[in-house]
Amino acid sequence: TTLSISEKIILLNVICFVMPMLLNVFFFLFNISTGTYINWIELSPNLGTFITRPWTLVTYAFIHSGFFHLLWNMVLLFYAGRFLLNLFPDRILINNYFLGVIAGGAIFIISYALFPVFQGTYPPMIGASAGVMAVFIFMCTYAPDYEIRFFFINIKLKYLGIAYFVIDIIQIPYGNAGGHLAHIGGAVLGFLYARKLANGKDIGAG
Repeated sequence: TTLSISEKIILLNVICFVMPMLLNVFFFLFNISTGTYINWIELSPNLGTFITRPWTLVTYAFIHSGFFHLLWNMVLLFYAGRFLLNLFPDRILINNYFLGVIAGGAIFIISYALFPVFQGTYPPMIGASAGVMAVFIFMCTYAPDYEIRFFFINIKLKYLGIAYFVIDIIQIPYGNAGGHLAHIGGAVLGFLYARKLANGKDIGAG
């Protein structure tokens, strides 16, 4: 059977998760530091570093820190993507995902330049969460009253989307602040995309 566009993105993420593991075997045998290539893929909040590696605004989204980091992102993308593709063509999902990745990365960089708490710290960011959140929040905004079964109750998408968004905000002080800020960037992109599309304007048309 032919894979949907969301399933192709999931497959690409899985391949990008496995490939570094295979490369690490080679690097281990030849005593080469793995940082020599990861640094060129992950997104640094340091503006000076980012300017020399602008492609990392997209590539960071295809590297994950562990199996469960990958799993939860891909499970949410699978279900949100399947729902979206029942209503819209492939390009709407592609636009949401990649614009979400870019928006999340931009918010990450801007936050580290703007907020005093981050001064002097430059932890890199990886993971597809911002793109996944864009797709998920897009659907929560476009079809807010659609109900899904959540354990033993039916819950509307809008409440699920609000819960995800609020949880990300609350968790900012308690670890992985940059990641949560990126999630928020992706979520805001998905929200704006859905609202504009409902009014007849596709902000991803270009």
